[in-house]
Amino acid sequence: MATEQLTGCAARGARVVDPHRVEYLDCGGYGVPLLGHAHPAVVQAVVGQVRRPSLLDRLMLDLVTPNGLDHIHTFPSASEAAQFAVALAQANGRPRVLTTGDVPYGGVDSLRAVLASGPPACVLVEPVRGISFPPPGHLSAIAEVCRDQGALLVVDETRSGLGRLGVWWGVDLDGVTPDILLVGEGLSGGVLPIAAVVASAEVEVPLWRGPETVSPLASAAVNACLRVTAADGLIERAAVLGDELLLGLRAAVAGKAHASGRGLLLGVELPDRRAADVFTGELLRARVLADFRGRTVSFTPPAVMTAADAGWLIEAVGRAAARI
Repeated sequence: MATEQLTGCAARGARVVDPHRVEYLDCGGYGVPLLGHAHPAVVQAVVGQVRRPSLLDRLMLDLVTPNGLDHIHTFPSASEAAQFAVALAQANGRPRVLTTGDVPYGGVDSLRAVLASGPPACVLVEPVRGISFPPPGHLSAIAEVCRDQGALLVVDETRSGLGRLGVWWGVDLDGVTPDILLVGEGLSGGVLPIAAVVASAEVEVPLWRGPETVSPLASAAVNACLRVTAADGLIERAAVLGDELLLGLRAAVAGKAHASGRGLLLGVELPDRRAADVFTGELLRARVLADFRGRTVSFTPPAVMTAADAGWLIEAVGRAAARI
């Protein structure tokens, strides 16, 4: 499927419609918010704000972040938010930045050794790497090492946050409160571009970064997204639907590939690149959009997907697996 086919498309809920009125099931990448595309409550909140005086409502993000993370900075993109988080850590005397590229994923002992061998650092991690979920307690072990070594813990929840894993944040799985939390563009329900850095008072310092980037429209979208996520039980829905989909995926690829995941962050790992190419080609022919990286195909469907949508996904995966 050529990318051009999706140019100028429309999206609603779990579905995307191209200019030729062909529907696709959108389960891919970072672009599918938990409450689906163009949720009417979020859109209406933005439209309502346009008709009001340009007054900025209080951004309600701190009501759902881990206790103690109350200082919020907003940005147009997750990449800008990540850059600011690093600058914030450096302003707190941690000039070195360690990521999973510097320390083996799951290597807590390696992390301790690396932190002890150099200048003060911040450790930037994701609760989930791709569709690889560390064992319970892994993130809390990293947090303990950071405390012991005087490092700041920065957790990137761009992919895992806002209910995607069946809890508000991936850090909730281990009961961890990082020093800095990154929140991705799903913060507005996909209606407007906005991401955020949320920090504790201990690391908050005045950093000049130009005019405040949050707008009344973005604030209205964020607050509506958070209200809908909570009021409609979408986090609980993500947990239940995720379990159902995982069972379906495992049955569909049994003997051909390995399915794993949690909540609505799911994936299939193929045995080799050739199998992955065949598998992804079949998914695209079935009009299912997913995230293809190497031998791994990731699915991030919205919690508002219907039973028909779920059946579409599982059937497409089954047909793709049968062609391997």
